[in-house]
Amino acid sequence: MLQKGPFLKAVIFLSFLLICIVPVVAQEAPYRFTVSPVSAEGRPGDTITYYISITADPGFKNPIDFTMNVSSMGYSKNFVLGTYEGPYPRSSTYVLTIPQNVPTGVTTEVTINGRSGGYLQQQSLKLKIKGAGGPIEDITSIITDLINTVLKEIARLTGGK
Repeated sequence: MLQKGPFLKAVIFLSFLLICIVPVVAQEAPYRFTVSPVSAEGRPGDTITYYISITADPGFKNPIDFTMNVSSMGYSKNFVLGTYEGPYPRSSTYVLTIPQNVPTGVTTEVTINGRSGGYLQQQSLKLKIKGAGGPIEDITSIITDLINTVLKEIARLTGGK
């Protein structure tokens, strides 16, 4: 005959394991967006026009707040792209002026964030910041891209962003 004490402890232990091991399924956001171009290049002071296309599930009309984060080698800047409201689908443009104080000869990581309520959708882009050119800039660009790739992989492996 089973004893209640050990049996109850085993049930509680197994329940705890199942709760910890079984992944939580997140609800998919009721909207999606795409941004183009996914890769661009320019010099400080140049402008890049990004095109944003937003689609949503039927009935979704909530506002979506868009931001852009540009980062590379210790440089980071956030831009507010604006709030877009339904009905969807809809399209818009955002003209980014490359800041004068951004490092040149590097490829930056650009992340577009679209937030609505508790949902967050993201798209990654690349932006190459050109300088005066020449072999030194080419070497610097290759080294910087390599360092950024290594840092991104380390962050991914350690659970960072």
